Amino acid sequence: MKRLSQIVLVLMAAVMLVGCTGGNEVAEQGDSVQIAKDGSISSTLVSVLDQSYYDADELKLMIETEISEVNTTQGEGAVTLDDYKCDSAGNVKVKIKYVNSDAYTAFNGGTFYSGDAVTAKEIYGLDGNFVDVTDGKITTEDAVISEDAKIVVLSQNTNVVVPGKIVAITDNVEITGKKSASVSLKSEEDLAYIAYK
Repeated sequence: MKRLSQIVLVLMAAVMLVGCTGGNEVAEQGDSVQIAKDGSISSTLVSVLDQSYYDADELKLMIETEISEVNTTQGEGAVTLDDYKCDSAGNVKVKIKYVNSDAYTAFNGGTFYSGDAVTAKEIYGLDGNFVDVTDGKITTEDAVISEDAKIVVLSQNTNVVVPGKIVAITDNVEITGKKSASVSLKSEEDLAYIAYK
């Protein structure tokens, strides 16, 4: 299992411990990462809290504590709790903001990069089977990633929204719209790539 932050593990544990059916589907459908034009990132985690094991206030305190710990190394305000909701049925929705990819990775672990194609190529090599995307639809042509493209590289299954049109993806990414995609990795070592302009 990929190394995740302590708070994400707690949320996932809450999902696994939940007694009602469909808890995992809720989490898989709702988790998302949104990248803004300025490079900041928002993540939304959706889970079902088994209230016999966890208290909503206790979970919120754990999240705030984890954020505070990350901010001691990344700088004040690098990670912020933007929204926390827990209803009477135990449905939890947490929205966290990050100033950049480094803050996101420090909080969540794993691999996450959002930036220009030149830097992505230096770090990750951009090896993989990229397919071309035109107007939100996959074509049969192999994609060529131009130097002016932006790229997201990540090692987690989640929905991703980017601030431009997606132009290329690897085969472990499914297009869900012109600016959105869903990542489905087959192993912990895999990376997903999403290029956009």
